[in-house]
Amino acid sequence: MAFNLLQYPALVSQRRSFHRRWTSLAGLVVGGLMALWWMAGVHEQRLHLEQELALLQSRMKQLQTQLATDKARHAKHTTWQQQAAHVQALKLELQAWEDLHQALLQEVGPDSVQLLRFQFDSQTLELHGQAINLQRMAQAQARLSVPLADPARDKAWTLVSLLNAAGADNAAPSATQEFVWQAHWPQLGASRVAAASGKDRQQAEPVRERP
Repeated sequence: MAFNLLQYPALVSQRRSFHRRWTSLAGLVVGGLMALWWMAGVHEQRLHLEQELALLQSRMKQLQTQLATDKARHAKHTTWQQQAAHVQALKLELQAWEDLHQALLQEVGPDSVQLLRFQFDSQTLELHGQAINLQRMAQAQARLSVPLADPARDKAWTLVSLLNAAGADNAAPSATQEFVWQAHWPQLGASRVAAASGKDRQQAEPVRERP
């Protein structure tokens, strides 16, 4: 078996060059595949994160909608409670007016006490009248205070003015006396507006005079 020693180094160099080329090409292919695999993993992870973000945003939107609904329901419930309390207060106020009206009707009669008028002044109710007998005036004041004597509402009548009808300081004790009784009467709702409009004209409702 004979060898050509002149061609042997060239053959070895060609084989080494061919090996380097194939090795480089294989490295590039493997590197490209690894890069594609890494990019696919990153893309999949990105899609997973986007799905989780969309889910969290959807849950947050649902929570915000639920919170707004709860706030609206709470506000409506509070409004209902306030309206119910206002209606109850108006009912009590109307009952107090009914009690006062019945008391005034019972008090009007043949007696020495004459009720003339009652009127609003701010948050107080004033009842004006005349009396000859101060003892009977005190009794009438006590009778009118009985149906309204509510400690929580303070509707008892208080004597705030007592003057001689003739205006004389030395008048006889039996002369007619003009008196003013006053009771605390806070206004509610529309009554406060009515009282404010009636304050300018000082509305005075007359009471039927006794014969």
